[in-house]
Amino acid sequence: MPLLRKTNWLFLTLLVGLGVGMLGVHPVFAAGGEKPQKIDYPDYPPAPARQDRAEAAKKSDGCESCHTVTDAATMHRNPAVVIGCADCHGGDATVFKPDGSHQGDTQYFAAQERAHVRPTLPLTWHYPDSANPEGSFTLLNTEASEYVRFVNPSDYRIAHLACGNCHAEIIAKAKRSIMATGALLWGGAAYNNGILPFKNYILGEAYDMDGTAAKITALGPVTIPTTVPRKCASLPAGSPPASPAALWA
Repeated sequence: MPLLRKTNWLFLTLLVGLGVGMLGVHPVFAAGGEKPQKIDYPDYPPAPARQDRAEAAKKSDGCESCHTVTDAATMHRNPAVVIGCADCHGGDATVFKPDGSHQGDTQYFAAQERAHVRPTLPLTWHYPDSANPEGSFTLLNTEASEYVRFVNPSDYRIAHLACGNCHAEIIAKAKRSIMATGALLWGGAAYNNGILPFKNYILGEAYDMDGTAAKITALGPVTIPTTVPRKCASLPAGSPPASPAALWA
């Protein structure tokens, strides 16, 4: 087998094996083979578009009894945005730090367990340590969506719950960007290695709430050109465009 052809097949095998294409493959399971714990999470409703300050305060009071130092009450600079901690992260904001308790003691940890959203893979996360283990992006695909939302409400897998009532259109567009899917990387590599004969990229990364690889679809009609302009420097100026069918051949 010629070296170039062999290299192409190896690269294609790597794409399929990693599940980077939006082909419906299942995510990699947690490293070390830890079996997920079964946790019956309460219902954490989506963040509301509007509420009064008293309602928002109830969703932050318990959190702020431990998290006392912060640069801002929320990530929104506009004071007209009224939102509480649990609106975005989930968790139970009615749990307060026990009087006289300190981080690391039994009472404090028991309250933390009730207030926080616990992971289903505590050993893999080194729970309760908050430092992320290596490969945490892939690990999140094996975790409950409730925990994903707790640690990062802006994660595209669950951002519609934390931010969707105000920013649904932005989220829908952002999920489809090449910065989110990595389509430029995988599409460019496939084209430059002769695996795919066009630059209309169909490879990338996207995941549903349950961590399953997702297929990205357009928000509206897509116009596909009937010809592909020749831009190769070796061709004389004015060369006729090549059809996509010719490229396949």
